[in-house]
Amino acid sequence: MKEIEIKYGEARKRARLNWARSEHGKTLSKNYMKEYRGRPHVKAKYHDYYIKNKAHWGEITKSKKKKWGGIRQENEDIIRLHEEWAKANGYRDNDNLHATNTERITKDAKK
Repeated sequence: MKEIEIKYGEARKRARLNWARSEHGKTLSKNYMKEYRGRPHVKAKYHDYYIKNKAHWGEITKSKKKKWGGIRQENEDIIRLHEEWAKANGYRDNDNLHATNTERITKDAKK
């Protein structure tokens, strides 16, 4: 019985691949994917991926041209701009932050 199931699975796989290679299958797949990419939740997912990885786009394209898949190096301009933003908004160079937080926590615990 297992031999029949394996052959049936192989036949289904072969039939699915033949259909996907046919002109009718190609046009239906193309139309479906075009509609799918237009859905709001899919657009949001693609946008999140873009935002998350936009610092590395140049490195990705360089590595694809070289056909090399090494470690991504962060874009130095983005790191520099982020550090400037962090300093301007008080996230850097705040040596007393730990001390003030500790004092606040102990005062709140005593109340």
